[in-house]
Amino acid sequence: MNTWELLLNLNEVCYFQTREGKKVGQASNSELKRWCKNQAVRINGIIRKWDEEIPDNIESMTLFTKHKRVTLL
Repeated sequence: MNTWELLLNLNEVCYFQTREGKKVGQASNSELKRWCKNQAVRINGIIRKWDEEIPDNIESMTLFTKHKRVTLL
């Protein structure tokens, strides 16, 4: 599983909210991919590329490391 697939799977459960302008609602698949491409995903303290395989053991996941952080445990 790669980083983007992980976000897609998590989005089915926790419903990420869009961060695009003044829009309201669930983040689209393409927006989730942009998050990954913009280095907004850090897994186990390492920024992951969108197509990079993730480790089997995830201890921490942080979104938006350059801005206000959102951490999932």
